[in-house]
Amino acid sequence: MATLRFLVAHGTADTAEEAIRICGKVLRQAGIVADSFIEKCVAREKEFPTGLPTDIPTAIPHCKDDSITENCICFLKLDHPVTFRRMDDDTETIQTDMIFNLAICDPNEHIDVLTNMMAFLGDTESLQKCRILPDDQVITYLQEHLVPADEETAQEA
Repeated sequence: MATLRFLVAHGTADTAEEAIRICGKVLRQAGIVADSFIEKCVAREKEFPTGLPTDIPTAIPHCKDDSITENCICFLKLDHPVTFRRMDDDTETIQTDMIFNLAICDPNEHIDVLTNMMAFLGDTESLQKCRILPDDQVITYLQEHLVPADEETAQEA
């Protein structure tokens, strides 16, 4: 798999769409995506929700978009939870203050990253650490737990 970069953001949102737009803006400002990525993530979320009803609920919005310049996950810590529809049952919802917005270039790598994310997000202790660690330590923690040891990663807080 190609390099996987991590960004950490903080914000306030009232809806899932606002949370996705915050992530998208951070990714765009880092030069990783264009506005088309943001719009495609918002549209995809309406059709294929990404809320995960794990012990600590999370959401993993993502989409395929040609504007993605490098593989990146933007981790957003919200000041208060927002409602996402559930991935496994779109008639149900979850409340989450932790969003992992995936921007992955290659569709094959996208599946690998999603697989790794699902295992990671099912671990309550890992999510607790993401919630409480300072940003630079969250990036290191995510690198250690989501990237195979033999791969180099780029980081940014």
